[in-house]
Amino acid sequence: MLHSRLSSIEDKLKAWWNHEDQKNPCIIVSALKDDHEPIPDTEDLKKHWTDVDFVINRQMKLIKNTNYYGQAVPYHYIDFGASAMHLVLGAEPNYINKETIWAHPFLDSLDEVLDVTLDMENFCYHTIKEIAKGSAAISNNHHLIAPYALGGTLDNLAGLYGTENTLVELISNPTKVKITLGHLKNLWIKAFYEIHDIIGRGNNRGCIGWAGIWAPGTTFPIQEDVSYMISPEMFREFCLPHIMDMMEAMEYSFYHLDGIGAIPHLDALLEIKSLKAIQWQPGAGKERLDQWYDLIKYILSKGKSVQLYANVEEIAPLIENVGTKGLLVVCIDATNAKAEQLMKLYDKE
Repeated sequence: MLHSRLSSIEDKLKAWWNHEDQKNPCIIVSALKDDHEPIPDTEDLKKHWTDVDFVINRQMKLIKNTNYYGQAVPYHYIDFGASAMHLVLGAEPNYINKETIWAHPFLDSLDEVLDVTLDMENFCYHTIKEIAKGSAAISNNHHLIAPYALGGTLDNLAGLYGTENTLVELISNPTKVKITLGHLKNLWIKAFYEIHDIIGRGNNRGCIGWAGIWAPGTTFPIQEDVSYMISPEMFREFCLPHIMDMMEAMEYSFYHLDGIGAIPHLDALLEIKSLKAIQWQPGAGKERLDQWYDLIKYILSKGKSVQLYANVEEIAPLIENVGTKGLLVVCIDATNAKAEQLMKLYDKE
C-alpha cells in the first residue's frame, strides 16, 4: 500500500530535496508487469481524454498492473496535455492523438487576456476537476495525484495570445505585458491552490508533480519554455518575479529547465534561495547525458538538486562523473529485469 511504500522511501527523497549527502542517488523506475492485465483503451479521442469514469478506470488499471522500484510511487497525473492551462482559460481543445491535446491562441489583445478567469462552466476546467475529485475519492493509501499542467505565466500568455504577438508586445508594450503576466500569475496560484484542495481530500502524506517525485509538502514543476526566445535580461525582468511568487506558493519548488535555449537563464534561477531542484531536459537531439556532465555538476555545486531522465546504460557513468549528492534519475527504458538489477546496485544505503 502507498503509506508503507512512502515510509520506506521518504527519508531518501527528503535528503534529495534538501541537497544532503547520499551514498546512492535516488532512482525512479516503473514498468508494467510482465503478465499485466489488458489496459482499457478506446479509439474515441474525446472519450480518451474527457470521459471521467474511463480516465480514472484506465489509470487505476495502470497502477494495479505496474511495478514500482526505487523511489517510484503510484500516482495519477491529471493529464490534459501540455496546453491544459490554456484550455482551462478558454481555448478550444484539439484532440490530436492519445498523447496530445492541443490548443490554439484565441485572444486578440492583452486586454482580452486580462479578462480571462477560472470559470467552472468551462468544459475543460470542469472535466479536470471532476477527474481529480473522482481520483481523490479512492486515493487514500493507494495513489498520489499530480496536478494538471499549469504552465508558466509567459507560456500561458503565448498560448492564449500567440507567441509572435507576445514577443512583439514584450518590446512595444512592456508595462501592459507586466500587468497581464501578473494577472495570469494570480490565476496560476489560484488554480494551484484549488487543485491541491481537491487532491488533499485523499489524506495522503506529501504531494507529487507530473515529474513523479514525491515531496513532503506541496510541489510543482514550474516552467517558462517560451523563455528560450528572450534574453537573460528580459527573463529577469518579465519572468523571474512571477517564478519566485509561484515558488512561494509551494513548499518544495522545482524548475523544469527545457532545452539548450534555456541555459542562459540558469544563473538567474540558481540565485533563488527557495528553489530546491532543477530538472534538466536537454531537448531533441541533445538527450545523451554525457554531453551535460559539466552543466549538471555546475547546478549541483550551487546547492540545488538535479533530476534527469536516463537510459539504463547511462546511469553508472553519470554517477561516476557527477557523484551522488543531489542526484535523482528517472529511468526511461528499464524492463522489470533491468529495474531489479538497478535496485541491487543502487537501492541501498
